[in-house]
Amino acid sequence: MTEGDRVKRIRWFLLLVLMFCLTGCASEEVEENSAPELGEGEIYTFFVNADRTDVYGVPFDMGDTEDIPTIISDAIEYMAEEVGTAEYKCPIPSGIAYLECNYDNVQNSVRVSFNVLYDSVNKENLLFFKTCIACTVLQLEGVDTVSIALTDLANNDPETATVVETFDKDSFTMNFGDRNGYKQMDTIVLYFADESGQALRAYEQTVEISNTTSLSRLVIESLANGPERTGYQATISEDVTINNISVNDGICYVDLSEEFYDTANPLRNELIVYSVVNSLVDLPTVTKVQFLKNGEKVPFFRQTMPFDAIFERNLDLIQQEDDE
Repeated sequence: MTEGDRVKRIRWFLLLVLMFCLTGCASEEVEENSAPELGEGEIYTFFVNADRTDVYGVPFDMGDTEDIPTIISDAIEYMAEEVGTAEYKCPIPSGIAYLECNYDNVQNSVRVSFNVLYDSVNKENLLFFKTCIACTVLQLEGVDTVSIALTDLANNDPETATVVETFDKDSFTMNFGDRNGYKQMDTIVLYFADESGQALRAYEQTVEISNTTSLSRLVIESLANGPERTGYQATISEDVTINNISVNDGICYVDLSEEFYDTANPLRNELIVYSVVNSLVDLPTVTKVQFLKNGEKVPFFRQTMPFDAIFERNLDLIQQEDDE
């Protein structure tokens, strides 16, 4: 894993914190939406609802112990093994494995550690996972904050392999029963042409992200909409539409309309192509891009640029800060 990929992953993990308005941790709102009532000695363990728009509280008996790490370990085991029903599904992806729990009774803080294989866990599942774990743990008396530590099994560098995020009750806004899903304003990075049309320039764009929106689709639509600030040029026509777009094993397959291939666009071929590639590869789930036209590979872009290979990020075309 390159340094750039590590930085990208860490940045997007922090972005997920802002998207956690999806759900909440208190039991009052859960009860208002027909979740089972809690009995004595019970807390809610949180699962993903069947529509994947919210979370669902399932009562869990803490037993006779008052040891917080034991309660948390037992609750996580229950969440991992519970088969689920028509109303809810397991919140712990198969690519994530529980390691241990540590409790600081002075700071009232908990650290819950997991191993993760990122290639087998998509962004939406990771979001639900963190939400469900944090909301479950934060119900416990004597716990004010919970840190979730994820160690990347594919990363051999001990200094960067583990990412830790800390949450408290203020990290969440209740949203149980919202059948319209969640929405959150956040930032993506696009690459438009600079004023000279000779290089690409990074451009941060604030967009509305929801659980019903594909980030890769949002990137292409934002590129087509063009920049809203001076110092940048659009790289693709506003008339470009998406025939199909999907991500599989880190490769984003992009099938764009005929307008993408318009020879009237005065920009160089490589600026147009790598505007799309670099913008998509900045997403946490994308490492490479394969272009298609009407579902098929084409040998050349605008008759001259080889186009049937899989494209990776091209940093040489990006304007550096000291060049501005």
